[in-house]
Amino acid sequence: MSAALHHCINKCTVLQKPTEKIQEYFEQYPKLYKAALIVNHLFRAISMAAFRLFLPCAPLVSIGLCFASSLFYRLTVETHCAYKFALPAFAGSLALPIAQEAFLHLISGVAFASLHAFAATSLSFVPIAAYLTYITLSVSYEVDRRLS
Repeated sequence: MSAALHHCINKCTVLQKPTEKIQEYFEQYPKLYKAALIVNHLFRAISMAAFRLFLPCAPLVSIGLCFASSLFYRLTVETHCAYKFALPAFAGSLALPIAQEAFLHLISGVAFASLHAFAATSLSFVPIAAYLTYITLSVSYEVDRRLS
C-alpha cells in the first residue's frame, strides 16, 4: 500500500520536471546554487528565531525545545541529506537577535558611548559572523563535493 501511494505521488507530482530543470541549471552555475543554499539557511534561521520568539514558554525553555527538536531532526532525518540545516538554523536563530541588538546599538549611537559599550557591541557580532562563515564554508564544500 505504501509503495503504491509513493508511486502514485511520483507519477502525479507537478514538481518533478521543474526540480530536474533547476538542478540542471544549478549544476551549470554552482555559485548560484551556493547562493540559493545560503538563502535557504538564512530563511530557516529566521524562521526558527521567529518560532522561538512566539513560543509561549520562558526563553530558556524555548531554546531547549528548539535545540532538542533540531538535534532530533538532525539525528533522524538529516542523516540521509547532503545539506544539514537543522543545527545551523538553531545556531543562527540565536545569533540573529544578538546581531540585531548590536546593529541597533550601532545605529542609535549607544555603541559609541564608551569604550566598554563599543567592545560589547563589537563582540555581539561574533556569533553572526561565525554562523555566516560556517554556512558559507559548509555550503561551498558540499556543493563542490556533490558536483565533482
